[in-house]
Amino acid sequence: MGINFDLAGKVYDTVRTTPTAAQIEAYARAAGDDNPRYAAGPRQVAPPVFAVVPAFPSLIGGPVADPDLGLDDPLAILHGEQAFVFHRPLRPGEELTLAPALERVEDKGRHALFVTRVAIGHRGEPVADLAATIVVRGGGSGRPRPPSEPTAPAVDRRHRFDVASRVDEDMPQRYAAASGDHNPIHLDDGVARAVGLPGRINHGLGTLALVAGPLLDRLAGGDPERLRAMRVRFTGMVFPGDDLTTSVWSGAAVEFETRRDDGSTVMSGTMEVEGG
Repeated sequence: MGINFDLAGKVYDTVRTTPTAAQIEAYARAAGDDNPRYAAGPRQVAPPVFAVVPAFPSLIGGPVADPDLGLDDPLAILHGEQAFVFHRPLRPGEELTLAPALERVEDKGRHALFVTRVAIGHRGEPVADLAATIVVRGGGSGRPRPPSEPTAPAVDRRHRFDVASRVDEDMPQRYAAASGDHNPIHLDDGVARAVGLPGRINHGLGTLALVAGPLLDRLAGGDPERLRAMRVRFTGMVFPGDDLTTSVWSGAAVEFETRRDDGSTVMSGTMEVEGG
């Protein structure tokens, strides 16, 4: 059937869910983040990237399974970009309402992409707004498309610091268990190779969670309540066992870029931190 490029604007049913203290702790452990604010107790809040866990079935799972979208092979998708706006951190035991919508569906020539949004609220008050850009490999019409203009880094930005991270060999399994994302391209080398990947790759959001913890430590003193927004573009594959370096600059915004040891950039983005 092929991707339905006329489906943009579809609104899905509102969902209700209640994250638990145990889920929040498990997610932080999977990301190797020992921030005490994520431990069970009266001051517990969720790590910023955890917001995708309650949102995942609506943000990605719902559109992927929607027969109207016409996605023939769920294994053909890759997470291209992710954006967060935080009104405040998520807290355990709160019943959250999630309002999802399919914002855009685009033909990119060889590939296709769709953008979904989820507004997360509690008792009528906004908590967080999420947007995911999902690439469908081979899902486009095949018609030539003009190349995208590269985004040039700000000329007046100032290098602040670098952070080293290591992707443990078992991180994909840990992250799948904590996040609920059991896509086999992250867990099974055979499946990953069957869809054209070199082998199993780390979850993009898992890599972001791994990096976001030390960035928040350095930029906000480990206080997740100071993070106002974060946007990331996933530009390369990360593999279990990889060593990563994340460089941070300040300019008009706080920018970061994560590279593998071979120098290839795998992720870049911005963070908006109160007082940072």
